[in-house]
Order: sequence, then C-alpha cells, then structure tokens
Amino acid sequence: NFLTMGNKSSKSSIAGEDLTFLMRNTNKTAEEIKEWHKGFLKDCPKGELTKDQFVSMYSKMFPSGNADKFSENVFRTFDTNRSGTIDFREFMLALHVTSSGTPEEKLTWAFRMYDVDGSGSIDFNEMKRIVSAVYEMIGADGELGKSHELFAKMDQNSDGLVSQDEFIAIVRQDKSLLNVLQGRA
Repeated sequence: NFLTMGNKSSKSSIAGEDLTFLMRNTNKTAEEIKEWHKGFLKDCPKGELTKDQFVSMYSKMFPSGNADKFSENVFRTFDTNRSGTIDFREFMLALHVTSSGTPEEKLTWAFRMYDVDGSGSIDFNEMKRIVSAVYEMIGADGELGKSHELFAKMDQNSDGLVSQDEFIAIVRQDKSLLNVLQGRA
C-alpha cells in the first residue's frame, strides 16, 4: 500500500530529488519550480510531453511558418535520455538553457541540435537539414545558400565536419550567426 501512495503523491507533487536538482541547475526557486510543475502537469497529466504535443505547442509560436521539422529537432535535444518523451526535469533544464543559460550552455545546446546523429560533429547534410527547418519555420527562402555559407565558415580545417569546438569558436566570433542558427533571423 505504501508504494501506491508514493506513486500517487509523486504524480501531483515534484519529487524531492528533482526539486533539489532543478534548484541547483536552474536559476529558479523551489516555489517557482513547484508552480512550473503544476502547469506542466496541467498540460501533461501523465507527467511527460510527447513529441506531437511539443510540435503542436511550438507551432503556435510560429503561426506564419511551418515549425514541424524545427520543433522535432528541438524536441530531440530536450529529450536527453532518448525516451521519446520530455519529462519535467528535461523540460526545466531545456527551458533554463534556452532562456537564461550562459552563452557557453546555449552554444553547446545549439550544437547538439545540429548534430542530428549524435556523433559529436556536424556534417553538411545535418547542417542543411536544420537550416532548411529554420527557414521553413520562419517562412523564408535561400536555405541552401545559407547552409553552404555557414558550413564553409564553420568547417575551419576543411575536413567536411564541424566539431563542437569549431562551432562554438565561429559563433562566438559572429554573434549574428547564433540568431540565424536559432531561427531568429
């Protein structure tokens, strides 16, 4: 009986270890985290956000374009344990990195989004895939040219791959690139 009670309470209130972890890894207070948790459970009663729910929410933020492909890539980077859903901890960490993370955290996150296969480097097809998703989302043309331009700029040693170091070094030098990479240009 104790086990079922534990399960029930963990559904409606946040687990102590999650609360401690999130207070340590985001800039939110215990009260703020509990409020976010309440809202998260209202939208996701099962305590997990599916890819379809995520894509649907994301698409509302970009009504003029098609955000499906872009949001699927964002979903992949949020779903850090590759479970196919985003739990509250993953959601809060992703929210923190994308809204108040350090420039380093944001760049590492952006790199992970472009590294579609998780190999630790970005090839041209991965760059093209994400850049076209960005352009599709904001309703703009010219993604192939932009993909070539970005890739040539970032592949400093011309080995046909962009490493995380190359990616971060170039975006640090050219701040406007980060806006393009995140679909804000």
